[in-house]
Amino acid sequence: MHEIGDYVYHTHCGVCQVKDIAKLTGDPSGNLYYVLTPLYGDDKNNIVRVPVSNAASLRRPLDKEGALKLIEEWPDTSTELYILDSKKRKAAYDAAFASGYIEDLALLLEGALQRKRKDIHLNSMDSQFVNRASPIVYGELSFALGIPYEEVVPFLEKAKAKK
Repeated sequence: MHEIGDYVYHTHCGVCQVKDIAKLTGDPSGNLYYVLTPLYGDDKNNIVRVPVSNAASLRRPLDKEGALKLIEEWPDTSTELYILDSKKRKAAYDAAFASGYIEDLALLLEGALQRKRKDIHLNSMDSQFVNRASPIVYGELSFALGIPYEEVVPFLEKAKAKK
């Protein structure tokens, strides 16, 4: 069980802080909910509630060692990662968000960014994916590495250049 003040990773909004564990006003069931505040992205400073009894969407965030391992295994940019078939790509995007595996999101994010670097344009589906996945992936790395969010991409670029 998570405690007030803990940091957790939520599959839909990335790293959050547990602000409270409380019942919902007007909910006669009396179920307890984690009251979370996302740290990054569009959901930053919003409130997310997750039932304590069904907290499968939560896990502990990466630690520094896990973040460095993820960066070490970061997808090679010389390999084509973009999924050309839009139906398969959409299914992969949805599956990655549902799984909560940061490695899956990182792979697909790198593929979409490859496409953007080549074409300078992303279709709306890819653009929405990048806008949603970036704060989740980069936010978790920022949190784990203890560096500002804005420094994550340059940190990744330096790490990729060393490979």
